[in-house]
Amino acid sequence: MQEVKITLIEKQHSNNILSMPIIGTALTNPKILNGIRIFLLIIFLYAIIYGYVNPTKENLFTTGLFWGLFWPFFMVITLPTVGRFFCTVCPHGFLVRFFTNIGLKKNLPKSLKNPLIGLFLLIISYWVVIYTFPTVFNKPLPTALLFTFFTILAIVISFIFSNGVHCKYFCPIGSICTSFNRVGFTWLSTNQEACSSCKKPECTIACPYKLNPSKFNEKASMDTCTLCMECAYACNEVKWDIRKWGYSLYQKIKKPQSYEVWTYILIIGVITITMKYHHGLSRTGLADSLPWNIIGKKLNEVFNFPHFVDVSGFIALIMGILSALIFAIGGFKLASKILNVDYKNFFNSIGYAFAPIMIVGGLSHALSFFFAEYYHQFLNGISQGFHLGFTVEPLASRKDAWLRVFTIFTYIAGFWSMYLVYHRMKLENYHLHPKFKLALIFAMALPIFYVLLSIFQQYAFMAYPPTFTHHHH
Repeated sequence: MQEVKITLIEKQHSNNILSMPIIGTALTNPKILNGIRIFLLIIFLYAIIYGYVNPTKENLFTTGLFWGLFWPFFMVITLPTVGRFFCTVCPHGFLVRFFTNIGLKKNLPKSLKNPLIGLFLLIISYWVVIYTFPTVFNKPLPTALLFTFFTILAIVISFIFSNGVHCKYFCPIGSICTSFNRVGFTWLSTNQEACSSCKKPECTIACPYKLNPSKFNEKASMDTCTLCMECAYACNEVKWDIRKWGYSLYQKIKKPQSYEVWTYILIIGVITITMKYHHGLSRTGLADSLPWNIIGKKLNEVFNFPHFVDVSGFIALIMGILSALIFAIGGFKLASKILNVDYKNFFNSIGYAFAPIMIVGGLSHALSFFFAEYYHQFLNGISQGFHLGFTVEPLASRKDAWLRVFTIFTYIAGFWSMYLVYHRMKLENYHLHPKFKLALIFAMALPIFYVLLSIFQQYAFMAYPPTFTHHHH
């Protein structure tokens, strides 16, 4: 029995990232981790200032850092692997904790405690702009202005209010990171044996967001944990384990949060579906026959918009959001009606199955563009910003056939989501209903649509080759 116990302890220890020699030391040593954060904050602020000093297109550094590395590559790569690690080293997170400590520490009004506030700020300030005015953020000055706005917002909110409310409610990627954190293969928790006899939970006391890591396993949720590692500084029993990919998505979540499901649906509409519409199908020979292009063309004829306004892109965005809402909500409403169960509970529990579509599916785009665009944009920008004097060429051309191998992530995401719908419905015992299979089909409406849209996009590229070159931001 003792040998079995030792084996289990060794296995837990080997899965714990915080116990690994180099990585664990860096993550559990506040001086090292804060040093990394300060370094990244300096780079972050330098890129913003560089955007003001060099506002022309010749400035490769500002746009290369933010648009070649930050969201399209680093975020999309880390969320489906190590989870919310970006928040661990986030420059804004460092500023938030500093200004909260010296600030007024007021309580945030209940009316503002909505994690979707930050998401709506992001959609309006970034995605609406990207689709409607596609060349704006290709320029350093608007990029610097956007990140200046979010930096000032982080400082002001954190100085006034306590308990990390900026990261919870106002961070533009806060709800995205919280929701899609579930897809990765890491999980923060504590040693339950030690916690059972703990009379003073140092991990909870140390948490700037007032969370209790010892309850994460029980709830199958890490709440709004940003992996700031303050709990790990305070208690040696805190673990950051390597677990099954998408661990919590297979569990019955004790207190499901509707905002997480809404985040999945909205981001799938805003990014995944809209990009397949406007940045995908609009590049094929079918472009003139697509509804968003037809409507956009007619609106242009009536209102004569300036050439830099992409009306078709805005219409595609609206249609992308509507598509996600129709297939997700419509499918769930029909499924819950067939099963004769409460729609709200069905939405909150089964909706977690949509998590892989955007993040895992996004790997297809992020990896192919790393070789074709992000790699050289970022490195050439670094060379320019720090006067290193070197230039690099793209690792591949977008015409290279081998890049298509990354489309496998699109189908992994779609079929994984379908399986999760099935699995989560079984967790709720819906499979015992005589009409379960019919309800299952409707509940899978969004991932089925996603897969079919992906197949149609590939078919369109082969049958109706691109008629013009697409310039990707």
